[in-house]
Amino acid sequence: MRETSRTFRAMNTDILVIVATPAEQCAQAETALSDVEALFAGVEAAVSRFRPESELSRLNRSAGRPFVASPLLFTLVAEALEAARATGGLFDPTILGALVAAGYDRSFELLSLAHGAPTTRPAGGRAHTWRDVCLDARSRTIILPPGSGLDLGGIGKGWAADRAARRLRPFGSYAVDAGGDISVGGVQGDGGPWAIGIEDPRHPGNDLAVIGVRDGAVATSTSARRRWSSAGKERHHLIDPRTGLPAESEVISATVTARSAARAEVLAKAALLLGPELGLRFLEEQPDAEGLLVLTGGETRVSSHWGEIKYVA
Repeated sequence: MRETSRTFRAMNTDILVIVATPAEQCAQAETALSDVEALFAGVEAAVSRFRPESELSRLNRSAGRPFVASPLLFTLVAEALEAARATGGLFDPTILGALVAAGYDRSFELLSLAHGAPTTRPAGGRAHTWRDVCLDARSRTIILPPGSGLDLGGIGKGWAADRAARRLRPFGSYAVDAGGDISVGGVQGDGGPWAIGIEDPRHPGNDLAVIGVRDGAVATSTSARRRWSSAGKERHHLIDPRTGLPAESEVISATVTARSAARAEVLAKAALLLGPELGLRFLEEQPDAEGLLVLTGGETRVSSHWGEIKYVA
């Protein structure tokens, strides 16, 4: 088996895509990799909150009025709302206002460590939640509450990785890594499972563990990255929907394996917000998920069936 790979930049992160095929299928693999790159570009163009011309930005500007969405945007919003329901609101795409209030008002690549004072946060917490978003599947219409907005960055990369995996599935063996939201199938070119390193959030570049995965997905949610200073206080991008503020949790990193990258991403954030005990209990309740939690003091906690080598069915 020969591995054909491509790296590119999309959705404010580095994307790596690999296909393992017999040598005679390398040309078809290259075509598929071009399709995947175009797929990520299309998702970013539609759902980036940092692009004023994106469909998501137009939806957010239409808050309070019916908005007829494309199939792509409507499907992603519907799946984001289902993820919010499944986590009891621990994942909530309506946190846009809280992100902006915390100072995350532009692409992270443009945030400086000396960011100015954040937007004033409304008193009394968030006025709207995911429950206030209305969808009409027949007309593909979305109605956001007035003054609200969606941020789909917390699920969008995993969602795109899952759709890229669908495109590559006919090859049997593939891996899509969208900035840590990873979806794989089959085996590597050497016949072994896809080896995925779990980074130590306290020591970037060092791995806490390496797991082997095939036919499944892995995602990590962490408060140790995407940090900035705002109004003299260090902040990060993981908003706790219960408070509307950057999360204050004993867990600084949660890595979850699940059947899809989007689901793994959602479950990882929920487990992080819940903390060590409730987070592990939450993961134990998920039939397809297992996880590793890293605590602020450096200790780790793992779900009951987490092992050094894992296979996700």
